[in-house]
Amino acid sequence: MNDVVIRALAYNKSVRVYAVSTKNVLNEIGDRLSYYPSALDALGRVLSMGAMMGSMLKLDETVTIKVEGDGPIGRIIVDSDAHGHIRGYAENPHCHFEYSDARLNAKQTIGTTGFINVIKDLKLKEPFIGSTPIISGEMAEDFAYYFNISEQVPSAVGLGVLVNEDSKAVASGGFIIQLLPDTPEEVIEKIEKKLAIIPTVSEMLSSGYEPKDIIYNIVDDVEILDEVPLEFRCTCSKERFANGILSLGADEIKEMIDENKPQETVCHFCGNKYVFDKSDLEDIYKLALEKGKTK
Repeated sequence: MNDVVIRALAYNKSVRVYAVSTKNVLNEIGDRLSYYPSALDALGRVLSMGAMMGSMLKLDETVTIKVEGDGPIGRIIVDSDAHGHIRGYAENPHCHFEYSDARLNAKQTIGTTGFINVIKDLKLKEPFIGSTPIISGEMAEDFAYYFNISEQVPSAVGLGVLVNEDSKAVASGGFIIQLLPDTPEEVIEKIEKKLAIIPTVSEMLSSGYEPKDIIYNIVDDVEILDEVPLEFRCTCSKERFANGILSLGADEIKEMIDENKPQETVCHFCGNKYVFDKSDLEDIYKLALEKGKTK
């Protein structure tokens, strides 16, 4: 199954629906940086949410999600856009927790207190920034709370990841159901009843459901708006890391030069390495002096 995110309307256009599969992108990230199983599970849930929130955007708009819980995985960051480009990382991909029945424990991995921050670059003067506390550590509940409180859109969220013994995701995805102001009460009751009996996201995806099937399994009178393929895309480059070194100031760059050894930088998102030799550092040092960056 290819990774896709789908936007749809339902019940005479009174309900917005999103559904996504992110298994392939998640495995690419996991392979690049050797994620442990429950860390991969945790990242996959935020990755799926990022893909769906990206599909809510237009043209060149972007969104960044930061989940900062008190669990050992640390901060989780996902960047996405309206065109299916997405990347994500966790500060500590090498942590792992299970329940007593051997199910992966993403909740303990992420933590039960902290904050979810959403930054949308809508190409206006200032970005939109929304923030809500983590209320449970179950990301589906926490993001439903975010939509209801920060964006004031009544929403139901489902997220799921299934990881095998080789730390490979065999399923990863989710859905968002959002009620518009004119949603009839009987429609709300139908959706609530359906959500109470459907299988979990990971069960649906691992049994062969595609995102479109998940939508049809929850709502009726469906109008598919678009289906966008997802692609892992990192925006890192040697030039970006050079700018980061430049921001350290001339004094610290001079110390690097005096060490007389190459400086290696690593991208947290994709694992790509960029090496700066003495000549590179001297060029950056000269630029720092020109710009008056001494500290």
